[in-house]
Amino acid sequence: MGVIRLFSGDRYPSPPATAVQVNPTIKLVVPGNPDPANYRIIDTLTVGNILIAEIQYPDCKNYEGRKILVFEGVSAQALRGQKLIDPHFSKNSQYISPIARFEPTTKGWAMATSFAKMWNAKK
Repeated sequence: MGVIRLFSGDRYPSPPATAVQVNPTIKLVVPGNPDPANYRIIDTLTVGNILIAEIQYPDCKNYEGRKILVFEGVSAQALRGQKLIDPHFSKNSQYISPIARFEPTTKGWAMATSFAKMWNAKK
C-alpha cells in the first residue's frame, strides 16, 4: 500500500547534512505551489501580539495565489524584511512560520481577526 500525505510540507531550504556546496539556482518548488521567494504582501493588521497578513504568491494557482496568514510575535516590519515567507507551517526556526491560515476572502479576514482577538484575550 502507498502512503497518503494529508498535509503539504514547508518549502524552506533545509541545511545540507554535510558541508556540500548547494546550487542556489535550483528551485525546490513544485509547480502550482507557492514559491516562498516570490510573494507580495497586500495588507497587514496587528491585533495585540498577532499579525494578520494577506500575501499573494504569483506561482500559486488556487485563490489567485492569495493567502491569509496569521503570525504570533511578529511585526509587520519583520515580516516585510523576510526574503522567504512560506505559507506552510514549519518547525524551521530560521524562518517566520504562520500559526494559522484562513481562506483569502472577506470572511477569511474576519475569521483571522476574530481568532487574533480570541488568542490575545486568553493570554
